Amino acid sequence: MSDKTDKDTQSGKADVWALISTLIAGPALWGGIGYLIDTAVGGRVFVILGLLIGAVMSFYIVYVRHGRS
Repeated sequence: MSDKTDKDTQSGKADVWALISTLIAGPALWGGIGYLIDTAVGGRVFVILGLLIGAVMSFYIVYVRHGRS
């Protein structure tokens, strides 16, 4: 009985870390792409736009994977 509880706890921890890493990776990736575009163009708009797009997309991915259950 204890083994099942331990497996459920480990699975829950893995899900939480997957959520956290997805929410961090989205803005980091798209913000980095925006930074590279800003460096090439010489502006400052694309970093902010990339961070916003990354945040929205990462929340959407988390919702699709885990929120519809």
